[in-house]
Amino acid sequence: MKWLTTDFNVKYMRLILAFALITILTGCEESQPVSISSKGKLFIIGGGDRTPELMNNFKRIAHLENGSVIAVLPMAGEEPDSSFYYFQKDIPQQWGVKCVNLNFADPKSDIENLKSTLRQSKTIFICGGDQLRFMEVITRFNLQPILTEIYMNGATIAGTSAGAAVMSEKMITGNQNTDTAYSATYAVVQKDNGIYSQGLGFIKEGIIDQHFIVRSRYNRLLSAQLDFPLLWGLGIDESTAAVFYQDSVEVVGQSYVIYFAPLKIDSSAMPSHFQSTTTFYRPGEKFRLTP
Repeated sequence: MKWLTTDFNVKYMRLILAFALITILTGCEESQPVSISSKGKLFIIGGGDRTPELMNNFKRIAHLENGSVIAVLPMAGEEPDSSFYYFQKDIPQQWGVKCVNLNFADPKSDIENLKSTLRQSKTIFICGGDQLRFMEVITRFNLQPILTEIYMNGATIAGTSAGAAVMSEKMITGNQNTDTAYSATYAVVQKDNGIYSQGLGFIKEGIIDQHFIVRSRYNRLLSAQLDFPLLWGLGIDESTAAVFYQDSVEVVGQSYVIYFAPLKIDSSAMPSHFQSTTTFYRPGEKFRLTP
């Protein structure tokens, strides 16, 4: 039976138990209702430090070897070139891997040349920052069809923090209707509070949230599920990645990936009463994806 080990911070456990109207179940071994139809893989990091362990798993999963090229999309960052610099520093020189800065937000960039490089890329990394800023650039230069095509044809697409949020079709922006001041999470679980936008759409059946345990984003993700009750939610903690294959998800890194099944809602009391089936997955564990 899966459960939490003693290294899991007790205060987050208390936050979970505080949801008196939510039934939280762990230890579920059955497959989860997720479907991904692509030859590619997604390496979705919940933000935080990119530890050597995490990067070694990225190398393994993306099949990086001497001479491989990583196309880096840094446009979510307030200073994209700095985002590229710090990502490049996390790639050990002995790997013999080249990182290419595809900064479409730079007005001096040759956009057509960058698009050509992107089309030929087998490994993509999306840096952190602001997911709305990133998607604005993606839309402005019509890059989504290119990214979708290379993903469908087998590319590994990785992203961290904001680069994780953009993976799903329904994208959490972090903004709220009831509180205009930005907060790391929401004060309460509340329907019609979250503000959403269009993500890259690699994942259509669920919503991704990041920095999940560190920033206690249970309220935020559950609020999103109240707005989209047919979608599952996936909370990825820092220094941890959920790796999406064609038929399974693998957890790598240091902390947990938390799966929230689509909500069971009492329509007569909506949204006061609902059930959330929640499963915690440790590094090294996998769960199956079913069509």
